[in-house]
Amino acid sequence: MSISEQSQAVLLLTAWFTKPGKGEPKPLTPKEWGRFALWLRDRSMAPEALLRSNDLDATLFGWSDKTVDVGRIRALLGRAGALGIALEKWQRAGLWVMTRSDPDYPGRLKRRLKTDAPPVLFGSGNRQLLNQGGIAVVGSRDASEDDLAFTTDLGGKVALQGRSVVSGGARGVDEASMLGALERDGTVIGVLADSLLRTSNSAKYRRALMDRNLVLVSPFNPEAGFDVGNAMARNKYIYALSDAAVIVSATEGKGGTWSGAVEALKHAWVPLWVKPHRDARSGNAVLVEMGARWLEDGAPMAALVAGEETAQVLSDTPPVEDSVEEPVAQSAAQAPQHIAEPIQPWPTEEEAPMPADVAPSIEGSTPIATATASLYEHFLTMLAKEAARGPITAEALQEKLELHKSQLADWLKRGIADGRIEKLNKPVRYRLVKAQQQALL
Repeated sequence: MSISEQSQAVLLLTAWFTKPGKGEPKPLTPKEWGRFALWLRDRSMAPEALLRSNDLDATLFGWSDKTVDVGRIRALLGRAGALGIALEKWQRAGLWVMTRSDPDYPGRLKRRLKTDAPPVLFGSGNRQLLNQGGIAVVGSRDASEDDLAFTTDLGGKVALQGRSVVSGGARGVDEASMLGALERDGTVIGVLADSLLRTSNSAKYRRALMDRNLVLVSPFNPEAGFDVGNAMARNKYIYALSDAAVIVSATEGKGGTWSGAVEALKHAWVPLWVKPHRDARSGNAVLVEMGARWLEDGAPMAALVAGEETAQVLSDTPPVEDSVEEPVAQSAAQAPQHIAEPIQPWPTEEEAPMPADVAPSIEGSTPIATATASLYEHFLTMLAKEAARGPITAEALQEKLELHKSQLADWLKRGIADGRIEKLNKPVRYRLVKAQQQALL
């Protein structure tokens, strides 16, 4: 597995490679790494500079933290041999690794969790799904037959609406929602707390991984066994990767489903819905009292996301907020090959340049009409670049191009109507028709 020096440094500082031994330094937690990454960024220092340093004390002069000292950093950086062995093993198993500085790292995690976003994600399957959002479906491991039947059906409905199911991969509600979506040829994001290596080789997920309908990710060592703390910690990642969430069953004051739902309500990451429940022991009603909403039978997916019925092309997405970024110092040779060039800020109508391949406006057209037409042609060019490796969802387009939802919806409809854009289903994605794609690239 070939990874950049920057990713090597981040892995050495934040990840376990084997079972922890006695006296072995603990990798930095997301919060600790967040503090250290901010310090490095403020000094225009990339993480890989630590690997090249001949005098770490001098390089880190001025660094002071209550839990992370230079000695701990030095010990973590000295695990290069263990890292090499682990990477080789994971590569043979078909796993990949991404860090917070990678261009396809999920933007939702950065925006919503900021310094709590996991510095490293291990995964298997279609990593592009991580930036497309979806509907989180979570609940008890020991769910009733009624709840499991409801969950399987819900997963299928999410798939038929062209959205991904986001869940935790545990037995019970998590697994039922994921399999329900996959049975309908839907897409699924599974955020695992343990056993990524074993799960990615499971027969029940093999076909979906091969068909690129599934991505399995974990912020923990791919070979780690079950740990209550890890299971609790990963809950926030399920919500943060989603557009809305459905709680099928929760027990008041007990278990990961309850604690995750309470945390999601506290931070208002996504609209939170709960299944009506007859069981008096269920905590679903209490979650409604805390701010969640009852899930009505037959509610459309758009209603779950936006909180009201809507027929718009796009679901609501959270506002862009400042996020923590690792300092990046990659050469052109180190940059991922699938990124042709950085996406430039979206131009306003007043400052948008006329693309070279767009004919001058016809005589008599107004300046506003000319600018709008220019922006539309510029949008088609950007869509051609973003869809060069395959169709792309409207949510991903909005995030990458930083367009207003209604404007993007208008242009997508216009492109479909004039035969320049093709819309695909299951899930809903967009691309230029072949002749337009070839003309614009």
